[in-house]
Amino acid sequence: MGTNTISLTTNDIQVNFDFEANFISFDDLVYSRAYLPEVEPIPLLRLVTESGPEVPTRMNYNQTSKMLELIYQRTVVTISIQQKSTHLTFELKAIDGQEVDLIMWGPFPTTIDQIIGETIGVVRNDQFAIGIQALSPQTIGGQPQEYQPSSIVGTSVWESQIRSIETAVQTDFGSVLQAYTRQQDGGILGSKIALFGCPVGQALERIGEIELAEGLPHPMLDGEWTKTSLTAKSSYLITDFGEHNIDDALNYTHQAGFKYLYHSGPFYNWGHFDLQPQNFPEGDASLKRCVDQASESGIRIGVHTLSNFITTNDPYVSPIPEERLKKLGISQILSDISVTETEIQIVDPTPFQEQQTLSTVVIEDELIQYRSISETKPWTLQGCKRGAFGTIPANHSAGTKIGKLIDHPYKVFFPNLELQDKLAERLVELFNNTGLRQISFDGLEGCERTGHGIYAHHRFVKQCFDGWNMEVVNDASRLLHYLWHIHTRMNWGEPWGASMREGQTEYRFKNQEYFERNLFPRMMGWFQLSLASGDLESTTLSDIEWMLSKCAGFDAGFALFAALDTLENNGQTPMILAAIKDWENARLAGAFTPKLRDKLRHSTSEFHLEKIDQNSWDLYQVDITDAFTYVQQQKQPGEPADEIWTFSNRFGMQPFQFILRVIPDPTTSQNERVINPTFEVGFEQIIFSVDLEPNQYLVCDGRRPSRVYDLNWNFLYDAEPSVDIPQILDGQQEIKFYCHPDTKHQVSVKFKATSNPERLSVPSA
Repeated sequence: MGTNTISLTTNDIQVNFDFEANFISFDDLVYSRAYLPEVEPIPLLRLVTESGPEVPTRMNYNQTSKMLELIYQRTVVTISIQQKSTHLTFELKAIDGQEVDLIMWGPFPTTIDQIIGETIGVVRNDQFAIGIQALSPQTIGGQPQEYQPSSIVGTSVWESQIRSIETAVQTDFGSVLQAYTRQQDGGILGSKIALFGCPVGQALERIGEIELAEGLPHPMLDGEWTKTSLTAKSSYLITDFGEHNIDDALNYTHQAGFKYLYHSGPFYNWGHFDLQPQNFPEGDASLKRCVDQASESGIRIGVHTLSNFITTNDPYVSPIPEERLKKLGISQILSDISVTETEIQIVDPTPFQEQQTLSTVVIEDELIQYRSISETKPWTLQGCKRGAFGTIPANHSAGTKIGKLIDHPYKVFFPNLELQDKLAERLVELFNNTGLRQISFDGLEGCERTGHGIYAHHRFVKQCFDGWNMEVVNDASRLLHYLWHIHTRMNWGEPWGASMREGQTEYRFKNQEYFERNLFPRMMGWFQLSLASGDLESTTLSDIEWMLSKCAGFDAGFALFAALDTLENNGQTPMILAAIKDWENARLAGAFTPKLRDKLRHSTSEFHLEKIDQNSWDLYQVDITDAFTYVQQQKQPGEPADEIWTFSNRFGMQPFQFILRVIPDPTTSQNERVINPTFEVGFEQIIFSVDLEPNQYLVCDGRRPSRVYDLNWNFLYDAEPSVDIPQILDGQQEIKFYCHPDTKHQVSVKFKATSNPERLSVPSA
């Protein structure tokens, strides 16, 4: 290389720059392959000043001090370079000349396009991995939208289901790796990145090595790095509890074999995070007693919150609003207003024309809600509600500042960056005082409302992480590059209003692809255990085993959301919790082979698992048909009143099985029943002498007796069939069905067939 070029190496890569600090090669030293595509020159660092974007015109590199000077039109930037065996680092140490608003690392082009880890910033082919890592909280993975280099990035961007600014982006020529820092968001000095390459199978290990070498967050769980820990992808129970019923919550947690119990709504307010007095009458002290009791039995407790959201009942809002509540904009009032005035004239309407959920302004110590703003001068807030949210109405003088508060459909306000720090401090205090061990940073997108974008996310989470005095499992519903290092996993809820098999199923499966691309522990999200409500049936064991089989297929954990009342009143709760324990033990023990996991992943497949002993299980494949519906109709004399249904049995000869449900008629309140449901299997008739009410179930599992359950699967009584349960043959089946003529309700019937078991086993511990 010439004197005006730089050659940098690790054990695995060599990167060369020309005299303008442009990349001129990126070589793999392990397999002797070059990965720099033929594209326009790409400099190490671009910057934006008041003059606009700039690239270096030349450079000076001191081999002794490892300091690189990049000379721009009117600015000199000094970068410290370190060459280590595992990676290269570049840190911005000084700026001389014009004030710089923004710097952009790269983007660094590669020819790799097979696997794009868009968030972690790692691209892979079948041999090699190349990656970028942001080494400081103010360094953001991605490129600012206003300066996206379309001529470099192209249009072929990977479609991620979990969108954020992408640290790695697929391009027409391969991929790019990119990061940036804004002056207003933590400062440009200290912005730092690492570049690395390694054999593809070492990529995750290499990131862990970089974390330790560069002082990045490297969270541990029970002595193991979270990114490889089984605990990171273990499952847990979400339910609400308090001091009065913590015993019940712990009992259900133990039945499922869970090690974490999570409270979905412990707080009376967000901001100060005061606890619900009905559940925790002595606040933090009450919660600590619950945590201590759980800990004695090997269970850790976590809580859910909406990160930097501030509720209207919080002391930051009422009775005196905190000055550091974030405002959309500020104007002045035109004239004096009294305590009773409901129309307020203002100077500048701009921030007040955006309609929001709460539409709240602040004048001194008073919050005021308004219905609308006039369309012409004098700009007037109309329909004002004075003294909103418990503040005190007051007189205000002309010229007094009036600010529009930023809000959210959850009916909350937001802090500025300084106040956000206070919220993080409170969460640190709460966890350290009580011993809590798990949190979801829900609503992290609210950090953007501070005006400091992604940096505000980093700052909030890192402040919590740095402040906790114990290991805390933490997750969020979106993942950002820097926070990849802190978050234990991802999780998300809100599958409500749909059956377990329908709630976000495609989204859950897409996310597993995302986790694989980004070398991140897999989770399937929240699943709700429900009682019957409206058109939705109560959650069953087969529903749960469907979910568990998908988790086993993807080797992913989940969260079971279930109210204590639901757990108490769902008749299948004991079986459900026992099944969860068996499936989770088998999954975490590695009982499911890669080939079997592929089979389990199919969204329509059903399975049943039975424990044999501590190290072995029998796995059955199950087919359950779609529902066949029978409606009693008036027939002509002598006309058959039966239905003929067909389905295929692919598992060989076995006893006849079905699930029958009485479908209620919403048009009548009469207690009409289903009497003596009768099946004809082959040439054998089987009659069940029962009198079923709406939403009751008759279940035949191939054995005598059959059983009758209520709408929430609580056992009611045994139902003896008229004959022994007949056998169904392999292949196509024809089943006749009819009821007693007095039957009025519709009947839904699902048929079931089960395979022979496949034995799963793991070595004894």
